[in-house]
Formats: sequence, structure tokens, C-alpha cells
Amino acid sequence: MSTPAYSQPQTVLKEFNTGMVAALFFIIEFLPVGILFGAMSLDTGLSTLSTIGMSTLVFAGASQFLALTLLNTGATTGTIILGTLIINLRHVLMSSYIASAIPKGNALHRIITGALVTDEGFALTSQRITSGSKMSPWYVLGVNVSLYLQWQFSTLAGIYLGNAVPGMQDMGIEAALYALFISIVVVSVSKRTDILLALIAAAIAVTLTLNGYSSSAVLLASLVASLLGLGVYKWAKKSGS
Repeated sequence: MSTPAYSQPQTVLKEFNTGMVAALFFIIEFLPVGILFGAMSLDTGLSTLSTIGMSTLVFAGASQFLALTLLNTGATTGTIILGTLIINLRHVLMSSYIASAIPKGNALHRIITGALVTDEGFALTSQRITSGSKMSPWYVLGVNVSLYLQWQFSTLAGIYLGNAVPGMQDMGIEAALYALFISIVVVSVSKRTDILLALIAAAIAVTLTLNGYSSSAVLLASLVASLLGLGVYKWAKKSGS
């Protein structure tokens, strides 16, 4: 059996570095979310070491915030573990999809593509898959390692700020989660239509917020933009047939 081109030493390093650099964009998301997590962990009563350990071993923002919430309610360890497992089940599907796009992939390659998978990494990797570019497990690993390091840095920043800045833990989690999902959307925007729909959604959200509908602004803006996008897609498909 021939060795895949992506397994050549020089290609491995090149693909890994490409993935590392491509994922740097997500620091604009990871910083606010990670900082908030670090600060909230201290407020929940976790030690600095426990907070670092959770980010190091779990590496799943939604699951970590869920764990903090359950800890505050006095939930048992079993409940916390079960809750985080349920939330992270989607990663099985993500890993399977990415692994299926690797030509001549073996068990090692599947492990590499499945390790440290996140929503952000999946968005970036699936964009490369749908664009028709050749896939490499080392590119996926570079993306995931880059995101992993960003999350650890952001958590440490949150621990420092949580100790140094009074009230840091009172920042709204909603704002951090908005940053999370916006960054996932932005990285997948490539066509003019996508950009236009994103701008329309942003304009609707701002308008609703300024008129006193801040609690539902993002949801309604996303819904309207999605319906517009669906209409444009169907119109384009009908015109092309």
C-alpha cells in the first residue's frame, strides 16, 4: 500500500503549521469565554489548580460552564459527568465526518482527527472539506492544538483577572456565548450572499436592541436571516435548473 502524500515528514509539518495559523482567528472568541470561565470558576469555589485541571482535561466550554452551574446547585459528581457526556455526544458525529474525509486514513489518523475536537475546529475543518481542498489529519491536529492552547491561555487570563479585578465573575455569560457562536459563523462566511445575510442579521439585532428588545434580538435576527438565506438558496436553485 502506498504511503499517503500527507504522511511525508515535510508535509506533516507544513499541514500542522497551516492548521495552527488558520485557527488563530478564534482567539477573539476564546478570550472572552475563557476569561469568563476562569473568573466564574473561582467564584464557584474551585481552586486555581482545579480550574486549570478542568480546562486541561475537559477542554469543552459548554460542558465546563454546565459543570460550574451544577456545582452551584449541589449536584452529585455522577450527574455532572453524565451531563457533560450528553452535551459532548455531538463530537462523535463531528469526528466521524472529518475522519471520513481523510483519504487512505488509518487508525492513527482517526485518533488524530478525533482528538481535541471542538465546534470551532469542526467549522474550520468542514469548510476546507466542502471547498474541495485536500484533507490531512495533520492539518486537523494543527487546528485542534491551536484551539487547545488558546483555551488554556484564556482560562489562565480569567484566573488572573478574577483575582485582580473585582466583579469580573459578574460579566454576563450571554455576551461570551454570543462571541462563541458569532466566531463560528464568521469563519464559514465566504460568499457575498453570506456576508450580506450576516450584515442584515447584525442590523436587525442592533435595531431590536436599541428599541428595547435586547433579550430576543439575536434570536429573531438569526431567524429572519436564516429564512432569507433559505429563500435565496431556493431561488438560486430554481433559476439554475
